[in-house]
Amino acid sequence: MTTDLLNKIDVNSPSKVLVGLVNHFLEHASFFGINRQELLLLGGLTEEQLGDSNQCIPLHYFERVVTYTYHACKDPLIALSFFEKMDSTAYGVLGHLVPLASNLNKAIETLREFQPLIGCIGDISLQIQTDVVYWKWKCRSNDPIFCRCANEYNLLWWLSLIRLVRNEDFSILQAVHFTHSLAKPELQTYYNSFFGCPVYFDQEETALLLLSKSLTMTLKTGNAGLYDSVRLFASKLLEQQQVEQTFVQQVKAQVYLLLHQNRLSRENVAEQLGVNVRTLSRKLQLEDSSYSKLLDEVRFELAVKYLECYQHPVLFISKALGFYTSHSFISWFKLKTSLTPTQYRKKAKSQVL
Repeated sequence: MTTDLLNKIDVNSPSKVLVGLVNHFLEHASFFGINRQELLLLGGLTEEQLGDSNQCIPLHYFERVVTYTYHACKDPLIALSFFEKMDSTAYGVLGHLVPLASNLNKAIETLREFQPLIGCIGDISLQIQTDVVYWKWKCRSNDPIFCRCANEYNLLWWLSLIRLVRNEDFSILQAVHFTHSLAKPELQTYYNSFFGCPVYFDQEETALLLLSKSLTMTLKTGNAGLYDSVRLFASKLLEQQQVEQTFVQQVKAQVYLLLHQNRLSRENVAEQLGVNVRTLSRKLQLEDSSYSKLLDEVRFELAVKYLECYQHPVLFISKALGFYTSHSFISWFKLKTSLTPTQYRKKAKSQVL
């Protein structure tokens, strides 16, 4: 008897991909002996479309780029080779958040919950059969070459998470399943070695097969405090993604992202959106806003969320919001609410009770 732990595929959700992932692939185009501009042309993309790494674009653009690269290289191991160039920053906030989860099960749940931040390329589900967990992935693309590459690359990313599990006594990963066929019989040994376990092709599902007890095992990189903090930024980015992206909303999304990365500045926001600082200010003015106003809004939204939902000390919150000292944060917050952060937290808690 099997037990489904995560929801199945949402067929109504459009297939998209994070611009950051596309840029990550294009930045390594020379590794495959292909010119970036050539890939942009063949994919029907422009640099302007790739200006905001925090936004998503239709998946078909990425399909063209990956499929062309696969055929041009004539290398069936392209996904495995590219994974060695993998940088978690290509996954944006999600790449930072998932490894901070307390255990593998929470990491998988977090990955599924915030997967829209990197697009809608595929769907995740968990299934338990006796002592084995099937951590499944189903690519949404109808392109067989893209699916092959996406399947292999995605499962390798998951494998990197499994390797964060605290365990020295036994192998957690039992096997790997792929729905696609093995390109060449002589590559079987290489796949087994690369994944560190038996790899089977032409299977009913693409999945990692794990020991069920591994789900509750802690991660070496788990950090409850940081997890809560990064999750808050991820939640806000998800909210921004779900509203119509006016220029103001695009700027707010970048403020959330760069504030989390401790790289926030007017110049960096403008660079991420592919404009100069003067254009940034002008376009915000046209929407009756400004950079300082949006920064204030973002900080206040996050401050309230921190104080109402988490127990982080004021010093932690002030640093997370980019204030130089806790005193400056307290003064700023009191100016807005007539309460200190501590007083606000006590009041919010008493209202809940």
